[in-house]
Amino acid sequence: MTASPLPETTRPTVSLGFVAIYVLAQFGIWVALLTPVVMTLALRVGEIASETEKGRWLGIILAIGGFVALVATPICGALSDRTRSRFGRRRPWLLGGLVVAGAGLLLLGLAPNLLLLGLGWIICQAGFNAMQAGCLPILPDVIPVRWQGRVAGMLGMTSTMGTFAGSWITQYTQASSLLMFLAPFAITVVSIGALCLILPDRPAQGDDARRLGPIAMLRAIGAPFRDWDFSWAFGSRFLIMMAWSFLLTYQLFFLTDQLSLAKADATQVMVKSMAIIATATIAISLVGGFITDWTGRRKPLVFLAATLEAAGFLTIAFAPSVPQFLVGVAMAGIGKGLYFAVDLALLAAILPRPEDSAKDMGVFQIANSLPQSLAPAIAPIILAIGSAQGDDYAVLYVVGCGFALLGAITICPVRRSR
Repeated sequence: MTASPLPETTRPTVSLGFVAIYVLAQFGIWVALLTPVVMTLALRVGEIASETEKGRWLGIILAIGGFVALVATPICGALSDRTRSRFGRRRPWLLGGLVVAGAGLLLLGLAPNLLLLGLGWIICQAGFNAMQAGCLPILPDVIPVRWQGRVAGMLGMTSTMGTFAGSWITQYTQASSLLMFLAPFAITVVSIGALCLILPDRPAQGDDARRLGPIAMLRAIGAPFRDWDFSWAFGSRFLIMMAWSFLLTYQLFFLTDQLSLAKADATQVMVKSMAIIATATIAISLVGGFITDWTGRRKPLVFLAATLEAAGFLTIAFAPSVPQFLVGVAMAGIGKGLYFAVDLALLAAILPRPEDSAKDMGVFQIANSLPQSLAPAIAPIILAIGSAQGDDYAVLYVVGCGFALLGAITICPVRRSR
């Protein structure tokens, strides 16, 4: 007897209400995690560091946090697959991660120096990625296959919705360093709590409950990369997320330094930018999810989405004004919505071992987390090249365009999904 995902005919019946709460829970994770990435962490770094050092310190803090996410997600996923708690194997990681993330956000709001600010972000990444280890595998574990495309589309739009909601909330909480981190987290507490109450969860049993030593853990984490389809899908996600890391991380500095906007004006433009991305992503994600379920095709939509994102990044790079910047954002947002409508459904179809769904999806999340470290790490080199040409932040978006195009090409060799 195992705790692997159930066959289609024997899965517990899930209602539309369950799907709504599941999507809301994923939104709750993103709103509290991405608001610091996009806005509030940059504001806090700007309060503590000098004007000349703020960009470097923001990159360092995000890079270290990204490395923690890189390590935490697959480990928490592997442990979740083997959790024998009477509360189930996903629920303890959802609730435990909630507590840890809350402690990290509290430290971010109160930190008097950059060292404690960085420590707070490390704790946050550990907590939020533990929650992701419990949340993401619910898609292959519980959701019927015939619904997975549309549910993946709804899950895909949650990151953009979270970014927009966090940006909107931050307009009213900037006066309090603590409140601008904790206000979005209130949504996380409510949504994760609701999911834990209704989640059909069960402990790992039999072979799935076996303990893993350090060497076995490393082998288990590396195992999915021996699968051809998983490796190419991972590479595609990694390249596309590298492009998005540049947009999300350096959007504020692009507006203030490249387009010469005051911080208050740049904040307002960012809210408009997030609104545009949210509108495009929500609309396209819902449509894309139904299209991919109807046609059974994933790869062509991923290719088209990445190409649209690349066009958007290139438009931003050469934007001489705010209106053109927003046009590029809209193009990238449409591509993002289509990409996230399809990508998780494609992943659910090609997982190498269904009984290791949390671990393998956690490994796949490295393609999200690693760019958070690499993009800020290589950004100073790119910025130095851009500075020599007089277009510091524009060059970042040209490079982002290249990453997105490579991501489009890399999805083509996948075999088990059309």
